[in-house]
Amino acid sequence: MAIVSLVALFILSVGFAKIMAICVNWMCALRLPREFVFADKTLNLVLITIYPLVLLYGLGPQICQEHSWSDIHPAWWPPIALGIVGACLLISSTVRYWRYRPACELSVSSQLVDLRTSPDWQLRLIGTRRRWGRLAALPGNEQFTIEVSTRTYHLPCLPACWEGLSIVHLSDFHFCGRINRAYFEAVCDQAAALQPDLFVFSGDLLDDQDLLTWLPETLGRLKAPLGQFFVLGNHDWYLDPEQTRREFIRLGWTDVASQPVTLTRPDQPTAPPLILCGDETPWMGSHADISQFPPDALRILISHTPDNIDWARSHGIHLMLAGHTHGGQIRLPILGPIYSPSRYGCQYSAGVFWREPTLMYVSRGISGKEPLRYNCPPEVTKLIAVRPDPAMLRPMQ
Repeated sequence: MAIVSLVALFILSVGFAKIMAICVNWMCALRLPREFVFADKTLNLVLITIYPLVLLYGLGPQICQEHSWSDIHPAWWPPIALGIVGACLLISSTVRYWRYRPACELSVSSQLVDLRTSPDWQLRLIGTRRRWGRLAALPGNEQFTIEVSTRTYHLPCLPACWEGLSIVHLSDFHFCGRINRAYFEAVCDQAAALQPDLFVFSGDLLDDQDLLTWLPETLGRLKAPLGQFFVLGNHDWYLDPEQTRREFIRLGWTDVASQPVTLTRPDQPTAPPLILCGDETPWMGSHADISQFPPDALRILISHTPDNIDWARSHGIHLMLAGHTHGGQIRLPILGPIYSPSRYGCQYSAGVFWREPTLMYVSRGISGKEPLRYNCPPEVTKLIAVRPDPAMLRPMQ
């Protein structure tokens, strides 16, 4: 009986941790000051830590004496109920995580590029702010193992003139000094080698405004035939977004959050155009006005967060590229990611999702304030769009 009760307490504790993770995910999706978000995360960790201790303190004597759970004082049932609800939600999210496999993915070619190839890799890659930078050197940490992939998708409503359109999607660099600039230069080298039609950056460049000086030698070096396009994220909003925006523009990148951009094929001037628009809500700006564009245009949205998927669907966006979630940074065996800053929780933590009429790709990003990556390596992804086969598409459940 005691062993069964201890197992039950463990399950309740895991369930309560899931409830707390949902709360943090939801709070990080709101337009809240950085200090408030930090306080919420700290409180979250404290509550997760003390919950099992409180249950052991209050219920331990009864468990050890093999009393029935029905003898528990009613005051303990609310926290127990939270643990039960959380455990059920964890099971539900795990099933959904493993169940959904979009049929619109035609092919994937990927390789892992390990930047830790020299004996002095820690000196080259880990920054001077070693208090947190040392986390990057933990055994098994994938922070310096980049997945470079080329993914081909059937894209609904793709005009014939845009067949084979290729986009390299980058997101979430988080320059903060815990990882050296050399790492981000290597990432951009990998991106440049993919030679896409256009580059897209979906926000969160900075956690230290002084490190904006790193931009020219990283993203500033990337050039593509159709251009380079960006939006900013919530971590950029915490600092000086307008200075960051100006520097991007100076280096030849186009700010699509301020105004949508129309691209045409020079050799086919009467063919449907490509409309690129940006979305930095809920932190900055507003949703794009695309009502004036022709209905047959290919519409692509660059959004920092996947939470804007409903707006994209209601406005006929064909392809949406997002980041912000980092893929959870740590994906547990079987359970998958636990933390994913989104009001949808971990539902859109990373990868491709077909929500008619929108195909959304969510990048795991390149880095984060905490340089920890387990079962969730950073990614540089080239997406190729081809004409759709309706039989290959099915809605997300």
